Amino acid sequence: MKEQNPWWQAKENIANDVNIEKLSKLKYQWHPGIIDSFDLGKDVIYTLRGSRQIGKTTLLKLLVNKLLADNPKENVFYFTCNNIDNYNELIDVFRIYFEWTNNLLRKYIFVDEITFVKEWTRGIKHLADIGKLKNCAVILTGSNSHDLRYEVERMPGRRGQDAQLDKIMFPVSFREYVSFENKKIASEIYDIPSALKNYPYFKKEIEKCLNNYLLTGGFIQSINSFGANQKIDQDIYLQYLSWVLGDLAKMGKRETYSRQIFDQVLKSITTNIGFDTIAKKTTIESHLTVGEYLETMESSFIIKILYQIDIARKLAVSRRTKKIYFQDMFLLWVFLGYVFGLTDYFTGSRNRLGDNLFKAKLIEQVVMSHLLRLEDSVNWANRVFFSRSVNQAEVDFVIRHQDASLFPIEVKYKSDVTLGDFLHLDKINNKRGVLISKDTLLVKKNKLILPAGLFLLLPFSAID
Repeated sequence: MKEQNPWWQAKENIANDVNIEKLSKLKYQWHPGIIDSFDLGKDVIYTLRGSRQIGKTTLLKLLVNKLLADNPKENVFYFTCNNIDNYNELIDVFRIYFEWTNNLLRKYIFVDEITFVKEWTRGIKHLADIGKLKNCAVILTGSNSHDLRYEVERMPGRRGQDAQLDKIMFPVSFREYVSFENKKIASEIYDIPSALKNYPYFKKEIEKCLNNYLLTGGFIQSINSFGANQKIDQDIYLQYLSWVLGDLAKMGKRETYSRQIFDQVLKSITTNIGFDTIAKKTTIESHLTVGEYLETMESSFIIKILYQIDIARKLAVSRRTKKIYFQDMFLLWVFLGYVFGLTDYFTGSRNRLGDNLFKAKLIEQVVMSHLLRLEDSVNWANRVFFSRSVNQAEVDFVIRHQDASLFPIEVKYKSDVTLGDFLHLDKINNKRGVLISKDTLLVKKNKLILPAGLFLLLPFSAID
């Protein structure tokens, strides 16, 4: 415990923490906005979910650094669960900590990767029930969305009051990425009027950023590697691949099956497919097994299963074919290199980016990653869908708002997109919608044609 909390000896030791030290040496230092959403002045138990290597631990250390300015050093506690197995050991960790601090001042407790601990909910519930978590703010992190969500549902009434107790940490957004390169662009393009005025001046730079972002995705390691060397080190791809395959193995998933499924996901990217079709094209005997693997991959923040929406009922249709995307562009390149056995993942990704047909699919993929941020942090499939009519007419994305209104978005990554291309979108909502083009910018009331880079740069609230 003392090794994981070097600031207990002296507050200034936080500067030598491996995560803080690594962050300080990076060209692009990311301070995700979600860090400001925690109200640590309350007795509350938050959860923070997100992909492996996304920066959850660094976020916790940034909070530690902030809290040390105004709190006793021993009242800020970080612990990673990599080396404990069950809830009894977790209770022991808390018991030892509380006995050692032995003061009545507010405590801030950050428990990293808690889903590694078997029945961890039993431990947290026990501590809450006996009053040990009074005057404490707790953040629990995990890399498995399903496990963390399922377990916290077993702690009703024990987590305190906040509008959003369960949070998701997403990768670096395109807007944040552009800000790394040129803060002026993000400050001068923030809504439709400012876009119409300023986009022509920044068009080339935004297009350059988009091409780079298609290679790096939103993982800060890949972004910094590319920023330093104009390429991404092979070790970064392989490190993430190792983490993912290791986690899937821990959850009882066979690598041979996982590899075949990743192969089919890559081959069907942006097109609809059924689990039974995947089963027929692999050695996996049952579509149920395919579904189980895909759901595990989704809960581990690797892929996103997009469901069709019934336009009349405004509900998801689970039995129809789905579309499967990667949750981030970087992950697509990781698994493309893995499936095809590439010796140089970056060169392979750069070469494929030069294929115009494939690039159009990549644009749809990156739009999906962007829209994924709209999903509610508890229900992972309640905002973003796609539409496919009886005559096979398809709209790439349909956003369902909380008032049940629908907002259609179609990717047409080509030149000369016109208002006539709204034909299928109008059948969903004839008053509002967005066409994502290659270079056409046109605004007519609430119907927008936006270049892909501009669409990704604008906050969604400015478009909707």
